[in-house]
Amino acid sequence: MHRLAEAEQVLATLGYTGFRPGQQKAIDTLLEQGRTLLVAPTGGGKSLCYQVPALMMPGTTVVVSPLVALMADQVAALQARGVAATYLAATLSPDELQRRLEGLWSGAFRLVYIAPERLAAPGFRSRLAQIDCPLIAVDEAHCISEWGHDFRPEYMQIGDLVRDIAPPHVLACTATATPVVRDEIVNRLGLGADTPQLIHGFARPNLALRATEVSGQRERQRVVDAALKEALGAPSGERGLAIVYTPTRKLAESEAGRLAGLGWRTRSYHAGLPAEDRQLAQEDFAHGRIDLICATNAFGMGIDRADVRAVVHFAPPGSIEAYYQEVGRAGRDGEDAIGVLCWAQSDLPQRRRLLELPGGDQGADQTEIVEHKWNLFLELIRWAE
Repeated sequence: MHRLAEAEQVLATLGYTGFRPGQQKAIDTLLEQGRTLLVAPTGGGKSLCYQVPALMMPGTTVVVSPLVALMADQVAALQARGVAATYLAATLSPDELQRRLEGLWSGAFRLVYIAPERLAAPGFRSRLAQIDCPLIAVDEAHCISEWGHDFRPEYMQIGDLVRDIAPPHVLACTATATPVVRDEIVNRLGLGADTPQLIHGFARPNLALRATEVSGQRERQRVVDAALKEALGAPSGERGLAIVYTPTRKLAESEAGRLAGLGWRTRSYHAGLPAEDRQLAQEDFAHGRIDLICATNAFGMGIDRADVRAVVHFAPPGSIEAYYQEVGRAGRDGEDAIGVLCWAQSDLPQRRRLLELPGGDQGADQTEIVEHKWNLFLELIRWAE
C-alpha cells in the first residue's frame, strides 16, 4: 500500500478525517530521514505525528512524556480506538506496574508511554533495549535543554536511551524552542546536526494578548478578577475554564483561596503538593469540575482542554518562550480567548534573585546560563512595555 494511503487509513482508525497542516510532512520526513525535530504550536496535533508512524510499523513505539495526566489521557483515547497502548508511571500500584511491564516485555503493546524518571529504574533501560522498537518519540523535548525555560535533569538520560536502543526512527516534539535550544535537543539526543527541523507558524488570531503594568498585589488581584469576569462571566457559568499562573507556591494557594471566597470553583497546583492532590487537580480541570486553577508553571504541560477562555499571569514568567507556551493553552478550540500578563518594575529584581539562587551544575557554565536566562526575561519585559 502507498505510504500516504496507509497513513490516512491509520488516521481514520484513530478517529480523524484528515491531517492538519504540517502533520503529513512531519510523518513523511520522519519515515524517510529517520530523525526529526518538530516544533509546532500548543494544540497543533503533535501527538499524531508519532502515533500514526507507530501504527504503520511493527513493534512497540516508546514515547517519553513528562506528565502522567497526558499519558493517561492519550492511552485511554488509543485504547478506545482498539490500539494496544499503556503507560508506566510511579502513580501505578506495584502489581499493576508489574502487569504492564510483563506485557511490554512480551510485545503486547504498540505504544508505551514512559515518564522520564522511569529511565533511572535499575535495569530498565537495558531491558527496554531488548524489545522490537521502531520509534522513540520525545514529547516536550525542550525539557532536555539547560538553556530552555523548563529544564528537567531526568531528561538527560533520554540520549542514553536512544543510544542503547538505536531505533530506526526518533522524533523530538516541542511547542517552543529557540535556535539554541533546538540545537541542544538534537545534540543531547545524539541525532546529528543534519537532523531535519520542522518549525510551524505560531499565529493564534483568536487569542488576544494584553500586558498590564501594576503597582502592587491588590492591583494584580483586580486585573485577575476583571479578566475572569470578562472571560467566564460568573462562577459555574459553563463558558469554559481559566488558568491563573502565579510565581510562587504560596501565592497559588492564597489566590485559590481568595477566588474561592468570591464563589469560583478553584484548585491550586504546584510541585510541593502531594502527588494525589496534583492528580486530582488535573482531573478536575480536565473534566471541567472547576472554573479555574491557580498554579505555578508546574501545571499545564500537555493539558488537553480546548475551552480555556483565559490565561492570566499574576507575574511574568521567565521568557517570551515560556509565556507563549503557557498562554497558548487558551483558545485551542479556535474560539475567542484572552491572555493577560500583569507585571511591575519590582518583578525585575525578584526574578534576578531567583535566577542567582544556587542550582545544580549540569556541566555548562552556570554564570553564562544565568545571564542567558536574564536576557530572555528582559525580552519578555520589553514586549510587555
